[in-house]
Amino acid sequence: GPGTYGGAAIVMEAETGAILYAKNIDEKHFPASITKVLTALVAMENNELTDTITVKQEDIAILTPGDSHIALKVGEEISYEDGLYAALLASANEAAHSLASNTEGGYEAFLEKMNAKAAELGCTNSHFTNTHGLHDPEHYTTARDMALIGAAAFKNEDFMKITGTLQYKIEPTNLTDVERYVAQNHKMLYDWRSEYYEYCLGGKTGYTKKAGRTLITVFNQNGRELV
Repeated sequence: GPGTYGGAAIVMEAETGAILYAKNIDEKHFPASITKVLTALVAMENNELTDTITVKQEDIAILTPGDSHIALKVGEEISYEDGLYAALLASANEAAHSLASNTEGGYEAFLEKMNAKAAELGCTNSHFTNTHGLHDPEHYTTARDMALIGAAAFKNEDFMKITGTLQYKIEPTNLTDVERYVAQNHKMLYDWRSEYYEYCLGGKTGYTKKAGRTLITVFNQNGRELV
């Protein structure tokens, strides 16, 4: 099989679930920001893209120096669509938190929905304690489980549109009078980079010191989607 740097890796056919390559796929690891794939999936299943997010203090309070963010302010209003682009492209942690805190039932109920969705998809070795992937020793998953989550997310047309976008503009808001631009971090989507892969449709990267580098992505080769 291919050489991989990661401690665990998988290639799975999205439609059938057939596993084409496996390396420690049931070994528990910290996911970092690929957590946001599940966050986005649950957020889209429980909200409309046009619904409004009002940023709360609890959304901002999770941030520590060095964490990815787009400088949202308490009381600022953006759409769920804007929040999803911020979370999936810029990996904005406060945006990922606000997607949950503004969903009916609040943040803790959203986490329950995340774990319930993971179980529904057949994930047996995952436990999600937050929506952003910042380190928590009780927040973990496996390559197999993330492939199952990815296969479900990649069936969502809105998710695929967002995750395959290179740059997105968030218009001025009630508290910010300038445009914000968020850019894709997935290097395989940029045709001028050495990492470019023409069959790549989208995905999500992640990084924390404890997790290392993480990636979930989807390819379409001759009509066959691989996660």
